[in-house]
Amino acid sequence: MNAAEAGPGHDCNAICLGGPCHGLLTHIDQDIGILTVPVPRRSPDQPETRARYRITRERVRYCGQAEPYIALHWADQPCSCGLTP
Repeated sequence: MNAAEAGPGHDCNAICLGGPCHGLLTHIDQDIGILTVPVPRRSPDQPETRARYRITRERVRYCGQAEPYIALHWADQPCSCGLTP
């Protein structure tokens, strides 16, 4: 589900930013750490994969939603030093 599809009463409280799940809404129950999010499949025969996202203190407001979403930043993006996490 993306932010535009979220209607009243949905239980999503976080949004993925960056990476393969960018814009995907999800529900989280933890305050800190890294979690894995299922990557939406483009076809039924595509294998299921997951991407790592870091929970942040950042909040993202979206038009029409009373509460801001917790920002989940993609944790697998390469750093500027050329090393990957």
